[in-house]
Amino acid sequence: MKGLIMVSILALGTASAAAEETTMNEAQLDGLLTGNTVYIAVPPGGPGGPNGGVAPFKFGADGSAAAKLPAGMTLVGKWRLDGDKYCADWDNGPQNSCTKIVKSAEGMKMFDAAKNEPRGVINSIAPGNPENL
Repeated sequence: MKGLIMVSILALGTASAAAEETTMNEAQLDGLLTGNTVYIAVPPGGPGGPNGGVAPFKFGADGSAAAKLPAGMTLVGKWRLDGDKYCADWDNGPQNSCTKIVKSAEGMKMFDAAKNEPRGVINSIAPGNPENL
């Protein structure tokens, strides 16, 4: 009986951990992104490159944005907050590209706001622009 109770408790714990995923709101996104460089582990394929990798994204306090994709391409443009997502207009890439960030026990996952497709996972955050993007 003890084993059955323990298995039930573990199952409940797992279910509640999965249920604790929350989409970041505008104030949280502002604190996380503004004036920082966010290092994002991007999945293989798509604009990140065939093998994926880590891409630094700079979110300037002045609304400027820049990113260096694992495949070597550097994006430049502007970014803004829009409710529970941030959006970027890249001079040399997509326009109105919006992303939601979801917090969970596993970390912060990023999703295309329109398609709900994964865009990556935040690896780390550094103040300012250490990559000189």
